[in-house]
Amino acid sequence: MAKLKSVITAYKAQVNPQVNGVVDIFGSFDNLIQPMFPFAMPNLSIVMTMEELERPTMFEVRINAPDDTLITKGEFGVMLDPFGVGKKILDLEQFVVAERGKYTMDIFEKVAEDKVKFVTTTDLFIADYPPQRRFSDEEKAKILATEGVIKSVRTEFKATPESEPIKIQVNLDKNASIDEGYMAIPENDRITIDDKILDLTGVRRQIEWMFGGPLPEKKENDQTAEQPKEIKENQEEK
Repeated sequence: MAKLKSVITAYKAQVNPQVNGVVDIFGSFDNLIQPMFPFAMPNLSIVMTMEELERPTMFEVRINAPDDTLITKGEFGVMLDPFGVGKKILDLEQFVVAERGKYTMDIFEKVAEDKVKFVTTTDLFIADYPPQRRFSDEEKAKILATEGVIKSVRTEFKATPESEPIKIQVNLDKNASIDEGYMAIPENDRITIDDKILDLTGVRRQIEWMFGGPLPEKKENDQTAEQPKEIKENQEEK
């Protein structure tokens, strides 16, 4: 009976053109940490390795959301090597991670045209916000008393491509003022835009991990150096 030997989730995977049986994997992950969901991935690759194969075998897979609803499904054939092992790369373009939680995959062996046999269910990845940073009073006081470190962050994003930018500011010092044109994140981390509730818990957490870090260097034209962040940020010392 066919068995799942391993599964790897990655941003991209491809068959190595030079070495038979080798798969090149780029950006494998078990946990997907993002400040906001939904999060659209241009590509998601799933590398399956099946073992104890006795012949070329057809399989069906079903990708499930955290609440176990079906996201997508498909079927494919797997060829075996002399040791009864076969690999398959599943590429999902424009895959949307709609919510936080565990994403899973059900695997079935096709034993007839309209009949399948359950093989296993495997975890693909867990999507979640960044972990919460907990500040002690001493740590907060030390950051606020240190020159040249991040104490305030301004950022903006769009709830939808058509909507106006939402500008928010998070200060380490809760008594510090909010700049004109920006808004503070409410204590419950939720705002309502066009009758849609946005959860900014992940945005707040990501920003809080920046506090106490060095201020970005300035470019020659006095523009802040671009930061490799998922959200556009403007950082200031307050």
